[in-house]
Amino acid sequence: MIATPLSPRELVERYLDAVARFDYDTARACLADEDFEYTGPINTFRSPDALMRYLELATPIVQRVEIHRAFADGNDVAHFMVVRTQLTEKLSVHAAQWAHVRAGRIDRIEVVFDAYWYRSLFPAEDDSEPRAVTHIQ
Repeated sequence: MIATPLSPRELVERYLDAVARFDYDTARACLADEDFEYTGPINTFRSPDALMRYLELATPIVQRVEIHRAFADGNDVAHFMVVRTQLTEKLSVHAAQWAHVRAGRIDRIEVVFDAYWYRSLFPAEDDSEPRAVTHIQ
């Protein structure tokens, strides 16, 4: 039996689910090996392996991700979600993610959210460039 390839939306949702379950091997398998880019308000990564190292550090504070809406347009997939975290206090952050799929793997992810509380917790990787905090009301 030949497996049917995942649609772009199914692939991106597999990635999001894997990150939520701390299954970084499955998440990494969803990402392109070359010409990859992740852009967010805290860091930018051009290596999927550097992103995985960062997620291993950053995601343990995540308690739950609630996806409110998801849209796909060809190879582009967008998710609007609320990320609930626990540090010393509980915090909910609204976020949007735009992913692009090429040749059955995610080659670009752009995430936007108010990163004010998170910037001091997770230092930039060597693979990233300093980025301004983006505040969205």
